[in-house]
Amino acid sequence: MAPQPMTTPTTQAVEEIIERALFNEMISAQQLHDVMAGNPQRLILLDIRCREEYQEGIIPGSVLFPNDHNLEDRSDTSIFRRCFNLLFKPEKFNPLMRFVLVCRSGPRTEIAMEIFLEHGFSACELIGGVLEWSRQGFPLEPAEGAPVLS
Repeated sequence: MAPQPMTTPTTQAVEEIIERALFNEMISAQQLHDVMAGNPQRLILLDIRCREEYQEGIIPGSVLFPNDHNLEDRSDTSIFRRCFNLLFKPEKFNPLMRFVLVCRSGPRTEIAMEIFLEHGFSACELIGGVLEWSRQGFPLEPAEGAPVLS
């Protein structure tokens, strides 16, 4: 499936998409693409994969928040859960920002979402993660030079 042609959405349209996504706690790859085209204010795309996965590329505009994960058995999220709980410090995050959480395919963002919401942050997860973003035909870029939150 080819991505939809790029048109710059209005600020109001971008805000409506973001507010719907935050309410539903999820956003599709197409919606995120449309939002990013509108240069949204107060939105952080937070990639929570591990450093090794960043070599596959990142969604343009991402901030990296690397976490450990069992790459041999991706369904085992226990390592990620422990790592995220250790690394997550609410004071690292601006409560005025809205966060789109990104992982490879989705399960880790569910874990991170629980923690973000418990601390009162506005957040949603990218449905299908980086894999779905790529499947939709949207670009990835090298991780080198991307901001890292540690």
